[in-house]
This record gives sequence, C-alpha cells and structure tokens, in this order.
Amino acid sequence: MKVVLLTVVVLLLSLGAEASQRLTPLAKFKYDRNIEYNDVWGYTAPDQREYALLGVVDGTAIIDITDASAPKEISFIPSNRSTWKDIKTLGHYAYVVNESGGGMQIIDLSKLPEVATLAATFTDFSTSHNLWIDTDRKILFAEGDHAQPVKLYSLENPLAPTKLSFLGVECHDIYARDGLVYVSEGGHGTIGIFNYDDPTNPTLVKRFQIQRAGYVHNAWPTTDNRYLMTTEENSGKTMKMFDLSDLRSVQKVGEVLAPGSLAHNVHIKGDYAFVSHYGSGLRIYDVSNPASMNEVAFWQEGERSQTGFVSVWGAYPFFKSGKILASSIEEGLYIFQHD
Repeated sequence: MKVVLLTVVVLLLSLGAEASQRLTPLAKFKYDRNIEYNDVWGYTAPDQREYALLGVVDGTAIIDITDASAPKEISFIPSNRSTWKDIKTLGHYAYVVNESGGGMQIIDLSKLPEVATLAATFTDFSTSHNLWIDTDRKILFAEGDHAQPVKLYSLENPLAPTKLSFLGVECHDIYARDGLVYVSEGGHGTIGIFNYDDPTNPTLVKRFQIQRAGYVHNAWPTTDNRYLMTTEENSGKTMKMFDLSDLRSVQKVGEVLAPGSLAHNVHIKGDYAFVSHYGSGLRIYDVSNPASMNEVAFWQEGERSQTGFVSVWGAYPFFKSGKILASSIEEGLYIFQHD
C-alpha cells in the first residue's frame, strides 16, 4: 500500500510540474553599458502603440514595444542614481520616484512615438520607495517617512499635485482601488486597509497581522476584491492569499512559493497572478481557486532558480494585447506573450 501511495504522489507531482509551461521571450532590451535596472510599468497610447517604462539606476527608458520582436528606445530621462525606482501613469503622464532625492519626475508621453520629455519635477517630497495612482479618482499615493507614511495627492492638475492628507504607519507598498487602499506595512508584519472615499480624511477599516511574518512587501486584491494576495521579501516566506469577505476575521486560505524561495511583487489580472520572483524569474499562477493556486507558466534566467536578490525585479501584465513585461536587475527588459 505504501508503494502504491508513493507512486501516486510522485505521479501527481510530475503532472503538476509538466502543467507549468516554460515561456520563451519574444525579445530583450539591454544597454551596452554596465548598469542595473529596477522596476517596470507599461503605457498604451491613444493610437494603441504600447510602451515599456523601464526603471534604470540612472534614469527611465521609454521603449516602444508595439512590435514585440523589435523593441525600440524612444527617449531616456536621466535621474538621480538610485537602486530603487517606481513608475506609474495617469493619462499621458508617467510619475517616477526614487530613493536618492530630487523629487518626483513627471514625464510627458503625449508626443510619442517621436519623443518623451520631462515635463515637471515635483519637490513636495524628495524621495519615495513606491507610489500608486487611482486613475479613476486621480489620486496619487506616495510611500513616505515615519511622520507621514503614505501621502495622498490630487492629480486634477497632473503637473502640479495637491496635498490632500496622509495615513498609516511606516510601510513599503500601496495598492488602491474602489475607495480602499491596501498598505503593506513592512516590518510591522501587518496589512492596513483604509477607506479614502473622503481623501482629505482617510480612515482605517482593518489592520490584520500576518502570522510569523517576514517583511510584508506588497499586496494585490483579486478582481472581485474578496481576496488579497501578499508577498514578504524574505527567503522562505510564502505568497499568501487572504479571504477578506469578513473583515472581522480575516483568514489565510492558501499559499505558494517558487523554488528560489524569494518572492518580490505580485500583480493580479483576471484569474492570474503574475509574480516577479527574483531568481525564480517570472511566475504565473492561476488564482481562480484561491485555496489552491496553481502555477501555469514561468520563465527564469538559466535552467535552475537562483537564490538572493537577483534577476526579475518587476512585471507588468496589463496590456490588452496580452504582452507581459519583466525587468531583470542585471539583464534589462524581457517581453513575453501568454494566452
């Protein structure tokens, strides 16, 4: 009986491994100079041309990826040198923050595909690790310091943000939608959920502790807002799925981790989670059953997962065309397609 059970377990594991498709990059973009890269975001112009906004230690690259097999850099916007950079968009503007000072850069994308230009530099704050933009309500959230952990700004005038309020405790990452902002509260080991229907007076809805937490790094809700998937940027700490249907009793319902054991950021689109997983590369999970997340596709540099803070930093899966971007710290930009 033991032999039969062991055989069944091995067979199931083999079938699970075979079900995950290894992706092949459509193209790669890398500078011919010794430089590192960080985060990536995407932009679709009114003419439906698609662009990668790639964070580089010394600036931001705007790359036309409409022809995914032949990415073409349009412009490079220099910045203070910083290992950490975050990029988001509203309309035809890109907002870029870093951790080395100089404020928030606002890049005008309206003249693409000819050129992108630096339209303004916002200096109400000097540095920020992460930002998020609620594009429907035109509100920007910027990760801050001990005194003002998350700052809220109106982008009604996109070139001159107006301070509205601040919320929370010292944190790492922010995601906002439908009047709720989910704050990954770093070393506190917690997720804070705030209501910002009145952005001048945001209120705490729920704060819950992740048991035996590492550094609570990022969080992303499922499309129906019922579940929240989280990462903790420590080796061996799983990506977790929490059921938020009853905020009086938030329950963990599932968890998963790729072989490299160090997840960075999760992004959810429809029934799929796209994870920038450092040395395990880009990992795609079917999260339609949050209690049993299943890897369906992956790509990594090399045949085996690497350990440590290497390889894939960021991902962007939100193009309507189905293109997926992944940024590698050492190797630049990769472009994929997964149906």
